[in-house]
Amino acid sequence: MIALADAASINDVTTWVNYGVLGLVVVGLLVGAFWTKPSVDKLIQERDRILKEKEVADAQRDAMASVLQEKLLPVVGDFIATTRALLPVLQQLQQLQAMIPILQEIIRANEGTNTTPEKRRREKRRP
Repeated sequence: MIALADAASINDVTTWVNYGVLGLVVVGLLVGAFWTKPSVDKLIQERDRILKEKEVADAQRDAMASVLQEKLLPVVGDFIATTRALLPVLQQLQQLQAMIPILQEIIRANEGTNTTPEKRRREKRRP
């Protein structure tokens, strides 16, 4: 009997109104005062738009990955190989640059004591 009384009270509109705003919303949806279809349609359109954007982003990502594999990775490999080959030469160059000040000091020290080969020839010719 309680179940029948509850079923009768569910069908009564005043029972729904007793639930406050939520009851009014439910009654409005049942009567058709509120129509949720446009909101649902907007959500579906938004979802479809986002899925299309995701497909475009995935296609761009795949294109970038193929460019990376086909063009950039071989260049990076060549760069690494070239750098490895040049590394000993660059180290020697650095050592030679460190020797420049020492060589300049030796040249300055020898300028006063030694003469150039041309001056030596001239001195030999003068008897």
